[in-house]
Amino acid sequence: MAKFICTADWHIRATRPRCRTDENWIETQRNALAQIKKISVKKNAPVFVVGDLFHSNSDTSFECIQLVQSLADELGELYILAGNHDLPYHSSENINKSAIGILLNSNNIASIREFNLWVLNHGDVTCSCSNFDEVDNKDAEIVFKHTLVFPDLKSLPPNVDAITAKELLEEFPNAKWIFTGDYHRNFHYEKNGRHVVNPGCLLRQASDMKDYKCGVYYVDTDENIVEFVPIIDNESFVDDSYILKQEEREERIESFVDKLSDTKNVSLDFVDNVQKAMLENNFGFEIKTVVEELMEV
Repeated sequence: MAKFICTADWHIRATRPRCRTDENWIETQRNALAQIKKISVKKNAPVFVVGDLFHSNSDTSFECIQLVQSLADELGELYILAGNHDLPYHSSENINKSAIGILLNSNNIASIREFNLWVLNHGDVTCSCSNFDEVDNKDAEIVFKHTLVFPDLKSLPPNVDAITAKELLEEFPNAKWIFTGDYHRNFHYEKNGRHVVNPGCLLRQASDMKDYKCGVYYVDTDENIVEFVPIIDNESFVDDSYILKQEEREERIESFVDKLSDTKNVSLDFVDNVQKAMLENNFGFEIKTVVEELMEV
C-alpha cells in the first residue's frame, strides 16, 4: 500500500476573500504550498489533493495555475482529484475546459487514479478514485472521493445533502481507508480499524474559521499511521468586521422602511414619498445614496 500527504480544498484564487486582510493573498497561498512541500520532503511522501484545488473557474488566473504547477515541479510529482469547484457546471465532462484540466495535461501532475494503478501493480488491493460527480467502485479497499462528509450526526447541519463518516464506511463495506474533500473542517474518524480522513481546507477563507487549525494529514497505510501536521496561517488576518457592518447597514435600511411607512402626508407618487421621508428623517448619507441609486433619481 502506501504513504502520502493528504490535503484538500485549497481553493486557490486570485481575489482575496472578504474575511482576509492579507496585503498579498497570492503570497499567502504560495507560503501555504511551500509548507506542504517541506512536509512532503520531510516525510518523503507524495502529496494527494482530494478536490477543490481552485475556488472557481472565473477567478483562476494564470498566476493561480502557476502556484500549483510550481509546487508540482519542485516536488517532482503531485496527485490531484477534481472537486465541485474545479468543474464547470459540476460535471467531469467539462474537465478539459477547466484549470484543473490544464494541470492534468502538464508535467509532474497526475490524477490520483494513476497512483492507484501503481498501488494495484504492487499489492493486492482495490482502489476507487472519483471526481466530484463520478460513480464509485463500492467494493474498493481504498477510496478517494470528493464528497461532503461530516464526522458525526451532531456536526451535520439540517437540510444539507451530506452523510456522516459512519455512513460512508457503510457505503463502502470493504474499504479500510477513505479519503475525502469538500467539508472544510479537518477530522479523522476511526472505527474497528477502518478510517475516514478529511483534511479540511488549507487556509481560513471564512470569517467563522478564525479559531480553525489548518493542516494536512500524513498517512501510512502499512503502519496504520494518521498524523495531523499543522499549516501556519496567521489568524490575525481573519476579520469579521465586514459582517457587523453589513448587519448595521441592513438595520439602518429596515429602520428607513419602518419610518417611511409612518410618514405623514403620503402621496400617490412613490418617489415623492421616499424623498419626503428622507427630508423628514435624519438618514445618513450612505442610506440616501443607496436609495437614490435604487430609484435611479
